[in-house]
Amino acid sequence: MCVSDVSLCPKGFGDDSCLDGQTLCIDGSCSADCGNIPARKNPCGCLFQYPPEQAKDLVPCAAFGDVTIEHYNKDDTSQTIDFCTEKFNVSGSMPLWGDWDGSQEQTDDSSIDGRRFWSGNQCPTAPKYRYTYTEPLWIGVFSCVGAEAFILLLWIVYKFLREMPVRRLRRRDAGFTTTAPANVHGASTGDDSEKTSLSKDMPDEKKGKASSSASDSDAGNETSDIYIKGYSNDALGWVGFSSVILTSLGWIVWLGFWIGDYYGTLGEPDSLSHYDSGLLDETFIPIWIFAVTWTVTCCVFLKRIRNFFRIECLPSEGQYVQIERELKELKMATSASKIVALAKLVEEKFVKFIKADVHVATCKIKLIPGSKLRYFNYMCTRYVFNEKTKQYGPYLFDMGSTHRQIHTHSSGLSNQEASARLSLIGPNFISVYVPSYPLAFVLELSNFFYLYQLMIQVIYWYWNYYVIGIIDTCIILLSAVVKVFVRVRGELRVKRMAEHSEVCTILRDGQWQELSTIDLVPGDIFRIVAGMHVPCDAIVLGGNIVVDESSLTGEPLPIRKFPIREDDGVYDKSGAGKINTLFAGTSISQSQEVTTSDGSISEPTGLCLHTGTQTDKGQLVQQILFPQPISFIFDEQLRLVFGILILYAIIVFVLAMVFYQTKPSAAWFYAMFSSSQLISPLIPAALVMGQSVAAGRLRKKKIYCVNLPRIIMAGKIQMFCFDKTGTLTKEGLEFYGGMCAQTTSSSTAVATGDSQIGTVEFAPFIESYEKLPDKMRMAAATCHAVAEVEGGLMIGNPVDIEMFRTTGCEISKTPMPGALDTIIVPDEGSTGHNSYKLDIVKRFEFLHARASMSVAVRDPRDGHVHVFVKGSFEKVKEHLDSATVPNNYLAAANHMARRGGYVLAMGHRDLGDIDVSDMQNWTRDDMENGCELVGFIVFKNMLKEDTPEAIAKLKNGSTRTVMITGDTALTGVFIAKSAGLMSEQATVYLGDLDKSGELYWVDVDKEEPVSQEQIDRVISSVPGDDYELAMTGKAFNRLDAMGLIRQYVLHTRVFARMLPNDKVNCVQLHMERGFTAMCGDGGNDCGALRAAHVGLALSDAEASIVSPFSSSDRSINSCVELLIQGRSALATSFAGYLYLILYGQTMTFLKIFSFYFSNTASSNTWIWIDAFINTIMSICVAYSGPAKKLSKHRPTARILGPQIMTTAGGTVAINFIFLSSAFAWLYKKSWFRCNEFDSSSTDIAKWWLLADNYEASVLAFVCLFQFVNNAMVVNFGYYFRRRWYRNYALVFLWAVYVAIISIVLLAKTNWLGCRFRLNCGSKDVLASEFSIHPSFYIEDYNNLTGHNIIPTDSRYQLWGICIGNMCATVLWQLVVALYPVHSWARKMRPLRRLKVKL
Repeated sequence: MCVSDVSLCPKGFGDDSCLDGQTLCIDGSCSADCGNIPARKNPCGCLFQYPPEQAKDLVPCAAFGDVTIEHYNKDDTSQTIDFCTEKFNVSGSMPLWGDWDGSQEQTDDSSIDGRRFWSGNQCPTAPKYRYTYTEPLWIGVFSCVGAEAFILLLWIVYKFLREMPVRRLRRRDAGFTTTAPANVHGASTGDDSEKTSLSKDMPDEKKGKASSSASDSDAGNETSDIYIKGYSNDALGWVGFSSVILTSLGWIVWLGFWIGDYYGTLGEPDSLSHYDSGLLDETFIPIWIFAVTWTVTCCVFLKRIRNFFRIECLPSEGQYVQIERELKELKMATSASKIVALAKLVEEKFVKFIKADVHVATCKIKLIPGSKLRYFNYMCTRYVFNEKTKQYGPYLFDMGSTHRQIHTHSSGLSNQEASARLSLIGPNFISVYVPSYPLAFVLELSNFFYLYQLMIQVIYWYWNYYVIGIIDTCIILLSAVVKVFVRVRGELRVKRMAEHSEVCTILRDGQWQELSTIDLVPGDIFRIVAGMHVPCDAIVLGGNIVVDESSLTGEPLPIRKFPIREDDGVYDKSGAGKINTLFAGTSISQSQEVTTSDGSISEPTGLCLHTGTQTDKGQLVQQILFPQPISFIFDEQLRLVFGILILYAIIVFVLAMVFYQTKPSAAWFYAMFSSSQLISPLIPAALVMGQSVAAGRLRKKKIYCVNLPRIIMAGKIQMFCFDKTGTLTKEGLEFYGGMCAQTTSSSTAVATGDSQIGTVEFAPFIESYEKLPDKMRMAAATCHAVAEVEGGLMIGNPVDIEMFRTTGCEISKTPMPGALDTIIVPDEGSTGHNSYKLDIVKRFEFLHARASMSVAVRDPRDGHVHVFVKGSFEKVKEHLDSATVPNNYLAAANHMARRGGYVLAMGHRDLGDIDVSDMQNWTRDDMENGCELVGFIVFKNMLKEDTPEAIAKLKNGSTRTVMITGDTALTGVFIAKSAGLMSEQATVYLGDLDKSGELYWVDVDKEEPVSQEQIDRVISSVPGDDYELAMTGKAFNRLDAMGLIRQYVLHTRVFARMLPNDKVNCVQLHMERGFTAMCGDGGNDCGALRAAHVGLALSDAEASIVSPFSSSDRSINSCVELLIQGRSALATSFAGYLYLILYGQTMTFLKIFSFYFSNTASSNTWIWIDAFINTIMSICVAYSGPAKKLSKHRPTARILGPQIMTTAGGTVAINFIFLSSAFAWLYKKSWFRCNEFDSSSTDIAKWWLLADNYEASVLAFVCLFQFVNNAMVVNFGYYFRRRWYRNYALVFLWAVYVAIISIVLLAKTNWLGCRFRLNCGSKDVLASEFSIHPSFYIEDYNNLTGHNIIPTDSRYQLWGICIGNMCATVLWQLVVALYPVHSWARKMRPLRRLKVKL
């Protein structure tokens, strides 16, 4: 009742209805202070934002409680008024609010206007107020938006006019395909450096294309083309760019402004929208859409937007260059599905349309001091503009291709020439830019996915869902902080590795000068001293150098480097020249002067070859800082899944708009809630979480990972390739003995008296070194490249080290004049004091291509110079005098190799008493040809104790094991059988080339030739047949050249005598057929380790950069552990993904049912679901431990594969059936049918009031059990992970959550249930109807019954439905998706898998 004065209120409904000291306020309540109550709270205004004049002085009487009207008819207004008239005890009739002329009563006080009206539900519909857009607020907004539009339009026109000359140039040169190769210069740079001829002359161009490739001599570098545009600043452009920044900030402030108005933080709630919440919603929605559109546009063009507000010009004239580099995705494995291929094609088209398929960077153009040369720095490399080609490109200086040409630079550079080169290539310092943590955080948030999440959270903050908005925002920001911290920390580690400088001695102008390594340029000569870090890639010109390369290649032992020879040999840095090359980033262990044969001193010096990113280390740093994107079948199908989810979200959005028969703005918010929860923001994090956990577990096993995505690839490995020496076998070899050649007398020799005529045979095998002939012992003592560093540590080839140790000789710390090394040999039968010395006067180091080495040794006892050659018995034979080679040469060597011997042949040649200087110009062939056979020296290559066990585990885990070795084929076969790669009883056919270069096959055991027809039957036979193939590197290359090698790859167990490049090719051939891993010691296996899907370097380095994985344990069991963790990580990633997909599906059903019934769960229930169940349980899923051993199967990598679809589809269907059954059960209950929720009685926009009903309670209970149980469903599966009950955190959490939900459902009304608005009610209802007197606060219920308490017996029935739902999904997962039915289906319809013999 609204009256013009409180005195007109009936007795008991005016001021007399209040306690002493209180008065009746304008909102109808009693209070001692009514001054703070706003006028719009007066119900007599009928919720009109601007009530009519007649209603402004009306005040309400006290309200009364609900009344019961029999045979109530909501359309009969008089029925309601009659009951209210009786309740208020009013005499006579009284008009409704708005009938201003129908009420005028006479009162005792003539000053009182005696007017009374009925208000409340009898109020007319309030008029809909709209903005006039003349409000100051909107005038200010339109002014800002209009100004921004004007600035952008003005800039576009201005930019178009200014860039017309550039467009004309582009049209003129449209036919040219311009390239800019690296500028390769010869030795004479100096003042003429800019005049040196380049690769080819190019026309002027508008858009340049520069290559970051190095010179041809820089093997291993990959060419990466970049496209260049020039830009210059402009004052108007600065205004435009600043306006974009201000507008972006303005959208954020504008959204915050309306959110503040929603909650009343800027005054009264909804004050900016005429106190109309609906109008506020309608205002917020377009503002949010415009803000999202603006933000997404800025995000997509973030790298280009600054240059949009610059004037485009020629790169040679601009202040900046915009560089575009095509991102070529490395496809490790792809899906054959046509649907996936179509999705991939659509994605590629879209990415290309928005130009997201290139990496864009902007670099500032700088001028070289004292010169007009222009340059910029990109990817840590300096690009210099060349006036002749009109192109930018990195400068490379060619030191020559032959040894003799390289030696022409031994006099060093002048300061002027060095300064010119420094200007062209930049400082010898890889400057790695690492953003600060705050800047990195901002850049991380500019990622599209973060923007998507944060813009969704804005809706949560606005629509009274701020608690979840705050929690989700904290999770999002925390994940971004963690990601930024890990990335920046890794970049700082790379920065520390890359940015190194120290003082070194450099030869300039013929004088040694102390300069920083930053000043080094190609062509500089510098001193090599012990302890220094090699500052560049350099060629050793003199001295005796020992270098530690473990930080770069993983090679465990220091390596000896030799001065480059002054001959016409071709220098190949990655091939034969490797022993003459120092690599940047390595450290010098020892440096010694050497006295040459002419008595001069050869001090340790090096010629700077490459600096900065042109070094091998620089290339590796670039690969780490700018990695190539990797595509896995997992990623390809994930994109398709996201596409499906987006379509699904659109469908849910439409359903929400259709089902919610309410204001369109309210329906829009519900639809956005539903679609955003369908695509969980945690999906990407869940996919990575399993990899991160696996990386931590691997670290505890001393296996280190530098590339997390490769962990899940390890879960799919089908073939594992192994190096032999140091990998399957022990590092060191053991001396086994020797077999020497001897000449026996013949009848011809006796008759003629010529002792040179006779038969050459092998003497019996001698196991004791002391009993070997003098020549053999002399060869063993000298024919090596072993060096001794401080502390007595010997370095060199492990075979050489073992051989030298066996001799008992020593290396003199001071070589004799003219000697490279002096060997101290103990005299026979002496204690070591009476000894003699052997001087090594010339040495040709070991070459993989020749598989041999040789030395010239001066024996001071007779003054003779002896030549010794040592190497593989096949190669050494080519240089021997055939008259000194026994007929059974190969048979004897093969016999020892079959027994596991590492067989080396020794050759000898006595040059007599000659002047050593006469042989200084000899070539390798001059010295080695014509040698006589001394014999074989044999070592035993012992297996590591755990190798057979590890190989057995891999084979039991359905992993094929292959050997790729540089050793002999027969030794490889012996080790392969001993290690278990092949059966001891297997028949092995070995392929090799004969002298004529023809391929032939031989039975290893029977030593009998095998026809090609038999080999063809083997490669076409069933993999289970007990036949194995082995082949040498020669046979491998011949078959490869013939195009037949792919037929043999999967049937060959041992690849022997393989060079490093052969190993790479072999691994890549295996990769064509399936997922392939490579395990080696990190030395000669670097290329293969990088090429494989998964490379594991057995290296002491904690983070080797030669392969994705490294193990300091140096055990083959690391391979087993890697596959176990890889399979676990892959299965766990899929489990996390599947859990969040099931979360989205369950959420979808919850939303669809909410749409239909126009209700929802309470706000606290949503908080519990999103913040506690979803987030915490998804984390627990990732912590499922790995299985104890490798299973016979590999986990699926197909997100849309049958196993994942069976689990997801079955669980979703079962959940839907039980949810529908629960509502069918509900509608059969009499206590419900008379208390159905009437959504028309509530403002649906106030969603938090829609949970106080039975429908919402049943929906919440069933879905809560489903949310919790989904985690348990994906936790099953013990093939790749530990059994479900070993995930203690998840099982504990599951039990706690199930117990909590059960208590809320089954127990009497309690505090916890009331917080969730489940099985609870208003306090007065609980007291009157259930005799429950809660001591805690309960907000009054928003339904007619005042409660949603389900009867006790019905609660147990509902609990049974929920438990049945949980049991059904668990049984489906165990019986159908995982075990019996899945196993039966696998047998009946096996997948097309790679069929290989394990």
